[in-house]
Amino acid sequence: MHKRVYAGMTLAALFSGQALANEKLTLVLDWYINPDHAPILVAEQIGAFKDAGLDVNIVPPSDPALPPRLVAARQADLAITYQPQVHFFADEGLPLVRVGTLINSPLNTVIALDKNIKSPADLQGKKVGYSVSGIE
Repeated sequence: MHKRVYAGMTLAALFSGQALANEKLTLVLDWYINPDHAPILVAEQIGAFKDAGLDVNIVPPSDPALPPRLVAARQADLAITYQPQVHFFADEGLPLVRVGTLINSPLNTVIALDKNIKSPADLQGKKVGYSVSGIE
């Protein structure tokens, strides 16, 4: 939990250098509010954004594929998204810049229970797939 609070405060500090007094920013989340957003919500609750001169409007998206597009269209200032989406959108020519990392480890890994798989090395030669919201 301390890492998440630290990450949220780091996020606030990251933008404080460029913020003007009471600068208003819209941050579009990648999904409905959930534990992954804890650093952002903690930063809001403890006043870290306000202390950095930011008035942050945190918005859950109507469609999880939209946040980066909203930033590119200048309808939002910041967006939470998954790293693979950043690459896809860059390939499409969207004017986006990655400015930080909220979660620096995979959110999950799912494998079928198999007595022959006991470590990641046992996945060698197996088929591996992944899915990222909005680009399936």
